[in-house]
Amino acid sequence: MPTQNPSRGLLLPAAGNQGAEVAKDQSRPRQKAQALSVRRSALVRREVRWREGARRRGRTFDRKRDAQDFIAWMRRRRQLGQAAVPEDVVLSEFVETYWRIHALPNLAPSTRDFYARAWANHIMPRLGDYGVRELTPKRLARFREELERAGVGTATVRKSMAILQSILSFAVAEELVEFNAAAPVRKPRYERAREPHVFLPSEVERIRRDLPRQRDRMLVAVLAYSGPRPEEVVFRLAWEDIGERAIRYRDTKRHRVRFTPLLAPLAEDLREWFLASGRPSGKQPVFPAHDGDFWSNDDWRNWRSRIWRGEERPANRRNVPTYPGVAPPDTRPRDLRSSFITLQIYAGVPLTTIAKQCGTSVPMIERHYAGVIENWDGIQVPPDDQIRAARAATGRVMDADGRGPRELPDSKSLQIR
Repeated sequence: MPTQNPSRGLLLPAAGNQGAEVAKDQSRPRQKAQALSVRRSALVRREVRWREGARRRGRTFDRKRDAQDFIAWMRRRRQLGQAAVPEDVVLSEFVETYWRIHALPNLAPSTRDFYARAWANHIMPRLGDYGVRELTPKRLARFREELERAGVGTATVRKSMAILQSILSFAVAEELVEFNAAAPVRKPRYERAREPHVFLPSEVERIRRDLPRQRDRMLVAVLAYSGPRPEEVVFRLAWEDIGERAIRYRDTKRHRVRFTPLLAPLAEDLREWFLASGRPSGKQPVFPAHDGDFWSNDDWRNWRSRIWRGEERPANRRNVPTYPGVAPPDTRPRDLRSSFITLQIYAGVPLTTIAKQCGTSVPMIERHYAGVIENWDGIQVPPDDQIRAARAATGRVMDADGRGPRELPDSKSLQIR
């Protein structure tokens, strides 16, 4: 085993493994832990070892000449004031490390699904064979231009650039590159293809009147009169989340828990649905799927395409009859949360409070509900009165058996446990 001289130098094994030859640099002062050494491994390979700060690093070569060339290269970088860096990695290989160390522990399943699709469809075919250090700002700007020329949507281009920026940020943390080459590249300006439809209570009640099943009427009421995102209801909402005065939602976007006021008309509907569901336990979902569990992605897509049917879809090639749609054209179930925001605006609730209740921001409300705010005459009407007036104008929705509202249980039976 070669000996190490405390001065800065290279330790190379002599022929026949007879000691070590030390090349000293007399022009530099004596310093510690800066030596580069070459050792023979058990498989007759040359292993170069060095230290970077408190870290020990090493690399194996089949030929002695290759190890000496590598030492000369690292020595030159040190003389130029540059740190020794590992060899470049192909992006397609580096993504496997990124996925295992960063994506799996930190990203939600839905986000990982989108990342995987964007990688397979757009990033991998164009940049997969490049080394991570070859991804310069110039090359990434050309990548954006290639996507736009191929007809990829603006939203997908922006998200693909964001994925690359995340990967290169991880590469910086892994000390593979010194800066994030995607950060200075401008992303295309994104403008919504459609603005969310603002549902007034009268329109919500007309939709509920046309729905034959009590479950569907109840789902529309919860989406419209408590302001959640659909995923927060069908995938997560359990009976234990329904309190006497508030509903607890687990925010799918900000990953926080928030409480939304439980309006009196909605509380009455929930009590009716609680009895019709057979008084389920607190852990059971408010809207169970066919197997009694929370909805899956397929269940939600089926409800949107068969019951709601407000979005434009391609023609059915098999001519299979579908359920008649109840929603206005070019609307989504997510738009129903606009009804709760409108109710709160007309009740005079501050925008900061509304944003907190709905898990959004004040600028977002001001941008998408500017017309609602401008057309408000300033008269404050409680949300309960607005809903009851809309129901009186459209007719009270009956239960599935046609007998009208049932006897309601005490409100304490619907408290957060």
